[in-house]
Amino acid sequence: MQHAMEKVKRPRIAVIGAGIIGLPTAVMLTKIFYKLEVTLIAEEFSPHITSDIAGAIIRPVVDNSEVGSRDSRRDQWTKVTFQHLYSLFLSPLAKTLDISLVSTYDMYKGEREDPWWKDYVLGFRHVGEEEMKVLQYHAGKNCWAYSTFTMISGSYLTWQMEQFKAIGGVVVQRRLESLKEIDGTYDIIVNCTGLGSRQLVNDPEVYPVRGQAIVVKAPWIKTVFAEETEDGILTYVFPRADSVVLGGTADAGNWSTQVDPLVSKAIMERCCMYIPGLSTAEVVKEMVGLRPGRSKVRLEVDETTLKKSTVVHNYGHGGLGVTFFWGCALDAVKLVEHCLIQKGFTVNSKL
Repeated sequence: MQHAMEKVKRPRIAVIGAGIIGLPTAVMLTKIFYKLEVTLIAEEFSPHITSDIAGAIIRPVVDNSEVGSRDSRRDQWTKVTFQHLYSLFLSPLAKTLDISLVSTYDMYKGEREDPWWKDYVLGFRHVGEEEMKVLQYHAGKNCWAYSTFTMISGSYLTWQMEQFKAIGGVVVQRRLESLKEIDGTYDIIVNCTGLGSRQLVNDPEVYPVRGQAIVVKAPWIKTVFAEETEDGILTYVFPRADSVVLGGTADAGNWSTQVDPLVSKAIMERCCMYIPGLSTAEVVKEMVGLRPGRSKVRLEVDETTLKKSTVVHNYGHGGLGVTFFWGCALDAVKLVEHCLIQKGFTVNSKL
């Protein structure tokens, strides 16, 4: 009888991490499941997290962790995320969330196979010789063109947090040194701590991929320019609603979060090769973030780490967090549903 009484209690779920992976996962849990207690736990929240620094474009500019090339689930994650942003772009929320559909030029030297993500952007094509002549400062290079979404992660996360609180989500600001600290407090713990998972769950596969970028005022720029050279140097120009992000770097294993003036100088010089007028743009800020590199996204159930709580991991997205986040959140929610059923709970969901 006691056992039966326990099972009619509302399932208790904790989502750890409030970035572009964790917060949408928490929101989706509260929206899809009826009578579910969801608590969001994080040491920091937007605007003080790595997600706020992201260039935020549906297209992996760099993927040193090779997450995109190794995970068979990437296509569905990308498709679901693109559709999510497209629906928001068509809604009255687009302005508030700073979601833009922008044309993009992607430069490269030599011959390359078409990227795996080509079917999940709009109008992917190879740029012909005549059009390349217009881009005369890119002589000797090949180019892809397409349209995709950019957004300001901070605006999106602010909206998500408002939704989470409005539908009964609980927010706790707390630093966890180990998941064992909350073992048994929750039935299921969803780990979305990104780089923090290296320590939190003792995962040595997780490593930093340092990115540095510059935000400037350049309202005349409405097109994305991007190039990844054979030596791994990145150059990109990402227009936002009211600013432009210039980048960048992808230094695997580098833990420094300090802005390097020499790196900023090099970024500006490279971006001015695309658009010389950027040399006169007002610099708003310089920023550094650490992407959570890993050989493969860890999105799976873990029943061995803790004694009482079941863990669902959702981390290790490298530079693809914005490309994958909504698709990964949906898969994480499906895993939570499976775990709840395994634990004997009656699950009422909208899946």
